Amino acid sequence: MMLPQQLRVVGLTLGDAEDPSSRSGVNHNVFSRMSSRCDLIDVIDLDVRGFPKLLLAAMSFSFDRRRWGNKLHQNPQAFKIRTGIAEKALAEIRNKYDVVFQDGAMFLPSNGDLPTPFVSYHDSNIILATQGGPLAHGAHCGGERLRKTIQQEAEVYRRAALIFVMSDWLKRSLIQDFKISESKIKTVYAGINLDSGIDHKPKLYDGRTILFVGKNFDRKGGQVVLKAFRKVRSTIRDARLVIIGPQLQIDEEGVEVRGFVRDRDLLTRSYQEASVFVLPSNFEPFGIAFCEAFAHRVPCIGTNICAMPEIIEHGRGGFLVEPNDHETLADWICEILRDGHLARQMGAYGYTKVKTTFNWDVVVDKMVQHCVSLV
Repeated sequence: MMLPQQLRVVGLTLGDAEDPSSRSGVNHNVFSRMSSRCDLIDVIDLDVRGFPKLLLAAMSFSFDRRRWGNKLHQNPQAFKIRTGIAEKALAEIRNKYDVVFQDGAMFLPSNGDLPTPFVSYHDSNIILATQGGPLAHGAHCGGERLRKTIQQEAEVYRRAALIFVMSDWLKRSLIQDFKISESKIKTVYAGINLDSGIDHKPKLYDGRTILFVGKNFDRKGGQVVLKAFRKVRSTIRDARLVIIGPQLQIDEEGVEVRGFVRDRDLLTRSYQEASVFVLPSNFEPFGIAFCEAFAHRVPCIGTNICAMPEIIEHGRGGFLVEPNDHETLADWICEILRDGHLARQMGAYGYTKVKTTFNWDVVVDKMVQHCVSLV
């Protein structure tokens, strides 16, 4: 069998693979580790630029900026353009690679058959995204656009030699909604995006600090957190809520809004100071922020949908609530803030999961070994 370091891989993605913020950190973390494990020939950015992008923007226009961005990013015409770019780029390096690794299902590596197998890596799919409510990524997609997008995604899954997924939640959808054989779907999960990695310092749980991290405040349940916090403060007067991600104007006792934090040291300190992490999302393709909290031994509370039950495991790494249930959320927050022993147990459980499962080194090792088996 070929050794991993002998495997020649070419990557296809959207965005700069060297940018730590690209694709929520997935690009940088996957391809940087892949380059140290095998022969990474190139990583090709398939983002549409120039006049074609302007034309797509005009065709996708919406007065809702977020909806406009989603329609521009995920539409059938953009899929075709990206596929054409990929096909041309791969033709120029024909016979120089063994496997094509693509991130997502927004394109195909070729309109026809490839001389080598290709694999893909995913956090969600269009059917799940359209079921996630008005704030989910697929809320813009309907009618003929949705039908065509499903058709294009299905072709990616059908033609891929292997499909790597971040959760069993997604795996079940690919089997049920796209009729993909279970044998070619591999759940490998995802890792954390903090430069500091896993925090090895002893953890204290006496700070009464609740942490929320997420740019999309409403989709990630921010309003629910605020309601829950008011109930928490009625019984735990020194409780604090720290919000990272959105730029908000909130003048409320005990609430600190730090906005979008570029300082990675400040983000790390925020996790270190937290006693509990809360993200009661209405839709969450995976939820890397939970893993980042676990890396600092912080117990987590999320909702009982999407991949969150797999990450948190109710009663083990934290608790799960129904979406929009601020009453139960407040109760579980109080339970953790009042019981330092419970918080320590849950934090330790999550910490172990990050070391063994939600870890980019572990994730990429699994994917490389599977890729070697194809050659």
